[in-house]
Amino acid sequence: MGERCSTCGMVWQREPGFFLGAIYFNYGLTALLATLAYPLLQFSGLAAPRTLLVGTLAFVVLFPLWFFRYARSLWLGFDYYIDPPGGSPGRRDAR
Repeated sequence: MGERCSTCGMVWQREPGFFLGAIYFNYGLTALLATLAYPLLQFSGLAAPRTLLVGTLAFVVLFPLWFFRYARSLWLGFDYYIDPPGGSPGRRDAR
């Protein structure tokens, strides 16, 4: 991962531990999808129970590995939205 965006110059490499928040996005989406898909497939009868269990286990292991870089991007976007560089004009500073 580069240090800055080549277009706008936004710093991607922040302090150590900055991207720990991306784990929440990654875990949250994985848990949400598995929690929704498993009961829907189980009660609809579209998959055998053993097949469904193996498929769900494969999903919860492989999906976070694939989604890792997108979770980091979401975390950067979330940080940029909450705390934009230079602050926003309508934002009140704590005194």
